[in-house]
Amino acid sequence: MVATLIIALMTFGLFRFITANLMALKFSTELHDERQSMQALVKFLQVQINHIPPRRQGALVGAPFKFHDLSSDEMTWLCSAGHGVLTDAAPDSYRVTLALQPAKDSPDILELGLRREVVASEAAAKIDADFFTRGSGTQKYDWRPLMRGIAAIKIRYFDPRLNASVERWNDLNVRPTLVTVSIWRNASDAPYEAVLDVPASRLQPVAGIQVGGADGAQPGDGTGKAGGARPPPGARPPIKR
Repeated sequence: MVATLIIALMTFGLFRFITANLMALKFSTELHDERQSMQALVKFLQVQINHIPPRRQGALVGAPFKFHDLSSDEMTWLCSAGHGVLTDAAPDSYRVTLALQPAKDSPDILELGLRREVVASEAAAKIDADFFTRGSGTQKYDWRPLMRGIAAIKIRYFDPRLNASVERWNDLNVRPTLVTVSIWRNASDAPYEAVLDVPASRLQPVAGIQVGGADGAQPGDGTGKAGGARPPPGARPPIKR
């Protein structure tokens, strides 16, 4: 009888040990897969931002939204066929929006994905109607889900003119220097955050600095307002006292 109890306790202990290890392995695998998916999403977004043109009007905009009292921000950029629209056969230019919206088959589950709209109306008329799977009327768009089960997303844009991050970017001619993306799987969990660099911000003219005069003269050539008057030939520089 005692031997039977000992064997039963050992069997139960072994069962608990194996179960705990299997559960730990499962959680570890899920955590690893989630990190991999988040890292892939961040790399995808960085590639899109890298290709944003510095001088095209409205190439990057963003606005804050709320869904069930949680952040559901959206960021929109312009791009051509390729990674941005997840196809190489897309005509003309597309307006692509990173957004959260309910899944088509499960409205209670939110999907993080891409809302794709053709910029040129003529090209839109040539596309098969089956391409536009969401929306109604003239607001039809194609939806490409990237991740399911997302609770919230917050996007902030660093404005060097204010030296601060803002929740809305509606300047059509200027790009933010940094974009910070925060994603929550569950509202009670800590978010996954990533800071994305915007190379186009370094190629745009700096506000308040004018190179050359109003008539196109360069600084110091004596022909425009920016450079001032040129000293006559042979003139000596003033003596500092």
